Amino acid sequence: MDHLLDINEAYHKLSVRADMLYEFVMMYHNYIYNRHSYEKEQFNMLEIHILSYIDDSPGVTSTELAKIWHKSKSAISQVIKKLIDREYIEKRYKDGNEKSAFLYVTERGRHISSIHKAYDVADITQTTAYLIEQCSAEDLDAFYRILGKYNELLKSELEQG
Repeated sequence: MDHLLDINEAYHKLSVRADMLYEFVMMYHNYIYNRHSYEKEQFNMLEIHILSYIDDSPGVTSTELAKIWHKSKSAISQVIKKLIDREYIEKRYKDGNEKSAFLYVTERGRHISSIHKAYDVADITQTTAYLIEQCSAEDLDAFYRILGKYNELLKSELEQG
């Protein structure tokens, strides 16, 4: 019975920080999938970041995007279809091979991508300023260093299956 009490006590000590992380992950997940407006155009964060990625990496493929964004090919295909239907990107095929589609932004897509990048610069700058008011610059650097290590751990676990 003492063993169960020890486990329960350890769980309650450890879960305080873990719960803070879980809450952050859930709130950020909701933020990512909320719609954001760029010149009256609505996008979720995945859609607009994929658009900007294509703008920065002309000729990228959906398979490459799936790997980069850690999403299924099907999920990426749905985003690509939306962006094509809304005339933000286009597919081009090499040598008539319709199995290999390369993605490029249209002028309309480049315009929205530029607006998004300006928004991100302002938002990241504002968020960073707020965090530095609350914590030190060293704390923020440590946070990002730890976040990077946590990402490495998660990627490793995902790759191992």
